[in-house]
Amino acid sequence: MPDFVRPINLLLLPILLIAAAVYALPFSDLIPQQWTYFIPWLPLVISGVLFLVVGFFNFSRILFAGLVSLSVWTFLKLDFANVHYTQLALVLMSLNMLLIAFYQERGTYSITGLFRIALIFCQPGILALAYVFKADDFHQLIIWPYLEVVGIAVSIPALVVFTLCFVYLLVKLFVQSLLIDAYLLVSLVFSGWLLIMPPTSELHLSLLISLNQLLLVMALFKRSLSMAYIDELTGLPGRRALNERVVKLGKNYTAAMLDIDFFKKFNDTYGHDVGDQVLRMVAQKIRQVKGGTAYRYGGEEFCVLFPSTDIESAERYIEQVRISVEQATLKVRSNKRAKNNKKGRVLRGKGGSGETVSVTISGGVATTRTKTSPLKAADVALYRAKAQGRNQICR
Repeated sequence: MPDFVRPINLLLLPILLIAAAVYALPFSDLIPQQWTYFIPWLPLVISGVLFLVVGFFNFSRILFAGLVSLSVWTFLKLDFANVHYTQLALVLMSLNMLLIAFYQERGTYSITGLFRIALIFCQPGILALAYVFKADDFHQLIIWPYLEVVGIAVSIPALVVFTLCFVYLLVKLFVQSLLIDAYLLVSLVFSGWLLIMPPTSELHLSLLISLNQLLLVMALFKRSLSMAYIDELTGLPGRRALNERVVKLGKNYTAAMLDIDFFKKFNDTYGHDVGDQVLRMVAQKIRQVKGGTAYRYGGEEFCVLFPSTDIESAERYIEQVRISVEQATLKVRSNKRAKNNKKGRVLRGKGGSGETVSVTISGGVATTRTKTSPLKAADVALYRAKAQGRNQICR
């Protein structure tokens, strides 16, 4: 899958679900009467589920995003009459989402995590207190100039902060293609839309906030599934995903096994940090193979499955990958790496040796055999390529 397609693919499902929900809102009258007593409190129920599940998986950023969504629901239920409070709420929501985008996963229910939870959820209460006690000085501070955007009046501070957060998350999503960034972006836009154009019906508000929370729960489970099947370093599907795919294909497929030449020696020379950069670079090249799906088999070894490609075409596609890897170079930051991580971070970015390195790969390609699977036959062909001098593809 091309790099620019993956972020779009991550955004597609939540956007479609939101569009379907908005389209279905006018039909909410068909909801049975007994359910309407429960739905207004549905966001709290789903948030409780989110709290419990996050405790097992320790994905604090998803929980914090859920708390921001719940804070938006709380704010809208308080029904402030002053429009300036809505603009302030939009600023606070955007700032919270921006901070969440920078947060590191350091434990959900640690001291730091609990402090962040309290910081997010106390904000609607602070706004309520300021509103109830009519703090004149506070009111003067939140009377801001407005701009009209697509027919909607938005204060300049709210527009600036929201746009900053939106652009940062969008760029981060297309650079790193992380699932969490996609759902943070969707939650940001969804929550901003609810603040600027809140539903007139409490039932509709609860349904939409519940959908936002459900999307975050879905992101949580998708992230957990991804950790089981996707290799964290390279972003390629891992060994478990490969094994399941092979079972489904039976023996009717073409397989290629690829291995980085002299990788252990390379690691000993340049260190594991540079070795990891090389693994990511090679994985990126292999990911672009035509007609097949790339997997990280383990260590410096990769596999490509071709479900419906003959061996001649597969060999040609793998040869293109081999040439692409051979021509690629990587600049080494420094060959005098600090052993201390803190010291290394201080020195990072201050120049290095300027040396560029490159690697080559060997590969084996095989298709359906009577006595062995294509995967095993490709592995035998890989060792043949290594025995014949490496940096070549054999069958």
